[in-house]
Amino acid sequence: MEKSYSEVIRKCFEELEEIIKRGKLKIENNKIELLYFNRKIKIDLKLKEFEGVEDYKGKIIILHYLCKFKEGKNDELITYKNLPDGNFYFPSIYSRVYLPLIEKYKNEPLKFIEKGLEIGGEKISKFSIKFPVFSDIFFIFELIPEDEEFPADLKILFNRKGSEIFEIEDLAVIGEIIVSKMV
Repeated sequence: MEKSYSEVIRKCFEELEEIIKRGKLKIENNKIELLYFNRKIKIDLKLKEFEGVEDYKGKIIILHYLCKFKEGKNDELITYKNLPDGNFYFPSIYSRVYLPLIEKYKNEPLKFIEKGLEIGGEKISKFSIKFPVFSDIFFIFELIPEDEEFPADLKILFNRKGSEIFEIEDLAVIGEIIVSKMV
C-alpha cells in the first residue's frame, strides 16, 4: 500500500512541476507554504518533502489541491449526495465517514464538540463544528444526538469550492481524515 501511495505522490509532484513551469503557482525558494487544518505546512519542491504532514493521504490531498487550485470563492453548502455520482458512492462514504462518529458520539454531543475544538475546529452552533481544511475549503460536521424517539445522525456539509477542486473520493478522504482525528 505504501508503494502505491508513493507512486501517486510522485505523479502529483510531476504534475505540480508542470504547473509551476507554466507560472500558474507562485513559489519561493523552491518551497510552498499553505494552511492545512489551521496549521502552516511547507513543501520543499526540490527534495519533495513535507514539513508538518506525515500521512500519505494528507500529502495526496494537499498535492491534489495545489494541482487543481482555482481562484475565487464558492461557499454554497452542499453534501456528498449533491455531487455527481454522490448517491451511488454515498453508502461507502456513510460507512467510512459518518458511522464512526455517530457510533462514538451518539450519546455524548458535548464530547463531540470538545474533541472538534481540540483538533482545530470552530463551534458554529450547538452541535456543529466547522473544520477549515484549506484557507478556502471547509467542512461542517453537525451531530444530531440520539434521543428517545430517533437514533443519532450526522450531517456533513462542505463548501462547493471543494467539489470544484476535488473528486468525490478526495472529498471522502478529507472526511476520513477529520474522522481519524475525532475518534
